[in-house]
This record gives sequence, C-alpha cells and structure tokens, in this order.
Amino acid sequence: MIRPDERTMKALANVAQHYPEVVEWVSAWRAHELHRLPYAINNPTLSQGRCQVLDELYAVVKQAPVSAAKA
Repeated sequence: MIRPDERTMKALANVAQHYPEVVEWVSAWRAHELHRLPYAINNPTLSQGRCQVLDELYAVVKQAPVSAAKA
C-alpha cells in the first residue's frame, strides 16, 4: 500500500478522532468481507484482494491519530 503523506495522515487522524463511525464502518465492512471469503467461488482472488485492501485501510485509519501525533 502507498503510505499517505503527512497531510493525508492528519486528515485520517481527524476522521478517526471526530468520526469514529467511519472507523466502525470500515471495520464492519472488513469483517463482512472476511466472513464471505470462504464462500467466494466466482472470483476468490478478487475477494482476497478486497480483504487485503480493507485490512490495510483499517490499519492506517486506526493508527492515524498516533502516526499524525508523531509527525
């Protein structure tokens, strides 16, 4: 994944702090996709990629406040 620049990281930190619903939504979407993954028969590679992207996005948004504070 491409690491966000400092400005974007600060924006993500603001979202994580002021709009925790967004973080919860990404987490729920990630959990939903992971739950569906074993049943993906049409295109499992696409489903795996979606899970990986959501995993990385969730991690960046979740860690954004700490990362922005360090910068």
